[in-house]
Amino acid sequence: MKIRDLGEFPFLRRLRERLPHALHDPRIQLGVGDDCAALSLPGLTVLTTDAMIAGVHFQCEWAPFFVLGQKAFAVNASDVAAMGGEPAFALLSLGVPQDTAVADLDAFFDGFLEAAQQMRTTLIGGNMSAAPVFMISVSLLGQTPHGPIARSGARVEDEVYVTGTLGDAALGLRLLTGELRGDSESMAVQHLKQGFLCPTARVTVGKELAVQHLATAMIDVSDGLLQDLGHLCEASQVGAVVEAQKIPLSESYRTLLGAQDWALALAGGEDYELLFSAPVTARPRIQEIADKNACAITRIGSLVPQAGGVTVKLPDGPRAASEFTGFNHFSQGRP
Repeated sequence: MKIRDLGEFPFLRRLRERLPHALHDPRIQLGVGDDCAALSLPGLTVLTTDAMIAGVHFQCEWAPFFVLGQKAFAVNASDVAAMGGEPAFALLSLGVPQDTAVADLDAFFDGFLEAAQQMRTTLIGGNMSAAPVFMISVSLLGQTPHGPIARSGARVEDEVYVTGTLGDAALGLRLLTGELRGDSESMAVQHLKQGFLCPTARVTVGKELAVQHLATAMIDVSDGLLQDLGHLCEASQVGAVVEAQKIPLSESYRTLLGAQDWALALAGGEDYELLFSAPVTARPRIQEIADKNACAITRIGSLVPQAGGVTVKLPDGPRAASEFTGFNHFSQGRP
């Protein structure tokens, strides 16, 4: 059955039946079904929104709709993680081509709701309309009882850290588009494609950095390490030096590109790892967080006076960050 045969409101009635837990949350005064949701929230709330559009951020044939639903939640949860918060409530708006199969929409919501429930997040509203291509817009409300970690608190002599590994998503995207070739059956190629299709939002790590007041500034890596580090440095009025040889690369990345090719790790984007600054004295506690969460946290550089800008130390000498290009929606397209 296609969505044009079922119709918007019958589909939404089916969706409401999948959200019974929202009826028992005392913070939700009104949820799905009214013109607005109504919440009663204690403490400080952070809000974020992001869009994903077929032909710009993804191609529907790359992965099942279930995976697309998971990613739509994760990329927004990553923004909340970068503030040291936990996602609590979600709004979801979809633009849907009329010939979309209802089974595909059900699979999308399966993925989105599973990812949300894993982080104790409730869908409380949204919208659905016909559209020429599949479009997704997610808004998340998160809570930060220990205060948000902004981009503007970094200080000269702080150290620069990143979670996980970098460059896998960008390399995976190039494999999906055919820009790079690899054995589609190999573990390395499958891992790299998953890096693009299934990012991990580092919510627990971000929260613990906030709880212990360790990170002085933080951002998630969505548009490339150097570009996002530049945003953090600009907000904090500092410069930075990144040591290329310290950048964490996965075995899959090394298998395809080698251990000395850092271009995609520096500027590729879509990693959704956390990039943050912290004082030297925080090293032991940051390692404890890494060990506790089984999440690598790597020290990749340090902050310097703003006049120094952002530079990368390579084996053949330093290079300015401006020599590497991050993602810009209005000058290039991902897929």
